[in-house]
Amino acid sequence: MSKKNNITILLVDDEEINVQNVGHFLEQQGFSVTTATSGEKALSLLNQSHFDLVITDLKMGDVDGVQVMKTAKELHPEIEVIIVTGYATVNSAVEAMDQGAFYYLPKPIKLKELHALVLRATEKTLLRREIGRLKLRIGAQQGTTQFIGQNPAILELKDSIAHFAQLDCNILITGETGTGKELVARTIYELSPRSEKRFLPINCGAMTEELMANELFGHEKDAYTDAGSLRNGLLESANGGVVLFDEIGEMPLIMQVKLLRVLQEKTIIRVGGNKEIPIDIRLLAATNRDLKEEVQKGTFRQDLYYRLNVINLHIPPLRDRKDDIPLLVNYFLAKYSLPNTETKNFSKEAMKRLLDHDYPGNARELENIIERSLAICDDSEIQPHHLPADIYGHKSFHLSHVDTEKPHISLEENERDYILSILKGVDGNKTKAAKIIGIDRVSLWRKLKKYEKNGIATE
Repeated sequence: MSKKNNITILLVDDEEINVQNVGHFLEQQGFSVTTATSGEKALSLLNQSHFDLVITDLKMGDVDGVQVMKTAKELHPEIEVIIVTGYATVNSAVEAMDQGAFYYLPKPIKLKELHALVLRATEKTLLRREIGRLKLRIGAQQGTTQFIGQNPAILELKDSIAHFAQLDCNILITGETGTGKELVARTIYELSPRSEKRFLPINCGAMTEELMANELFGHEKDAYTDAGSLRNGLLESANGGVVLFDEIGEMPLIMQVKLLRVLQEKTIIRVGGNKEIPIDIRLLAATNRDLKEEVQKGTFRQDLYYRLNVINLHIPPLRDRKDDIPLLVNYFLAKYSLPNTETKNFSKEAMKRLLDHDYPGNARELENIIERSLAICDDSEIQPHHLPADIYGHKSFHLSHVDTEKPHISLEENERDYILSILKGVDGNKTKAAKIIGIDRVSLWRKLKKYEKNGIATE
């Protein structure tokens, strides 16, 4: 019998006879059924595979049906869950419905009633998924994937993204810091046939070699001192999906060897184990380095470079596409304007200053500038003096214009006034202020303590 629309069901019950009977019935109706006889096993399967419906017993061991449901919905928000329960726990099942369960079935299960519920639940899941696909297609056509730009180089890049997203090949995304490499990767994922599976970004510069191996591949029980139980790695959790290795040039050489093996063999071996575990992932890599140069220096493997660089998508820096700056400015203004308020505009002079700037931090720098300007501007229009000092004075500051007879604000005082104005604009939110200024929260805290020590109010 052919499977109904390839609908996959995860059936969870700690009574094996129930799993066998209900599973057999559902398979006879044309569904693809995966079974688990414990909540723990169900969580593992949910991390590894994608299902259209979960049917789970409520009362089990350490991991009950509610926890299975919560995990399923965290991983796949569109999924529906049917709770099965004994009469004594009907109230608990009703509570589970309040938390997101589709429906509950009392034991003993009436198979005809179960079949009707399964059809209703999977119809709802598939409809929600199709709506999501349509929204994605419309968004891609209208440019709402947030990759903003009409510069010829950007239009060509968009066409390449749309084309290569459909091909299940490795892609190397290159560009300076702040150009939007992860955004390109996410767009490829969203437009690809793997969009229903997981998108997993991994920052190669944020982990040590030992931590990276453990995180990527997982470990067997007792693989090392603190490994009290088996743990699946990130690559297993992303099976069927898309993995982005961000800043791939930062990856240690020994890990490059292991990643090359994953690409060649399409298997992984957990730390402390010897069993090869098959995985199916599409790999994207991003870097702001010249990997050809890194290969020549011996810091990056040539064979891995060729494996990754099947397709190269390069994002031009913002200074090479300044005609896109007004589009980006309008987008960021709309993004950071407060709800139910009129969106502010930049004056002609302020926009001219933005167009004159070279943006070493690219689109990310421009975004921070817009967020900062909105935070400190109390007027209806953003003026040049609302911009950071390096942009406000850019190409307009000349020594001949300085009146050397008048006292001037020192650089330190200028920084202080700038920081305090940002802090005031975000109502004292130090985390947000630090982000806008471009420093970490601890550095901001130290500066404020210094100001307070000098008798300057910071609140």
